[in-house]
Amino acid sequence: MGNSTSKIKEANTVLGSFSPAQIERRKGGWYVTWATVQKGTVSKRWSVRSGNDFFPPWSRKYPGGGTSITALSQLIRWLKGMPVLPITSWEYWASEQIKLLPKSSVEFLSVSGYPKSTPCVLCGIDLAGPLDWWSLAGVSGPCCTMRSGCKQRP
Repeated sequence: MGNSTSKIKEANTVLGSFSPAQIERRKGGWYVTWATVQKGTVSKRWSVRSGNDFFPPWSRKYPGGGTSITALSQLIRWLKGMPVLPITSWEYWASEQIKLLPKSSVEFLSVSGYPKSTPCVLCGIDLAGPLDWWSLAGVSGPCCTMRSGCKQRP
C-alpha cells in the first residue's frame, strides 16, 4: 500500500464501487476513462478551472452525478498528494442518506492510507466536524468553516 501503482489500484477499487470510470496516470497527467455505448471508450485528462476544484470542464459528460464527481476529485487529489476532505466525508457519502458507495469501500480507503483527519489549508489546525473548502490564489483544500474559522480572524 505504499507505492503509487498500488495507490492507483486502491483508488480505482473505491471508484469502481460507485462509477464505471477508471483513473490512469499517463504522460501529460491524470486521466479518467469510461465506456459509453455511443462513443466507445472516453478518456479525459483531469483538469479543473480556477476556483473550481471539484468539477472538471467535462463533468457533464462523466457517467455520474455531482457527489460522484466530487468523490472522484478527492481520489485524484489524494493520488496527487494534495489536501483532501477527511474520511468522514466518505462515511457520509456511504450513509443511508446518500448511498453513493458501500461502507466496505470507505473502510478499504481508510486502510489504504486515505487521511482520517485533515488540517485547514489556511491555519493548519486539525479539522474535526464541519469544514469548508478554500480555493484562491493557488491554495485549495479543506479549511475552517466560514463563520467560526480562521477566515474570520484578521
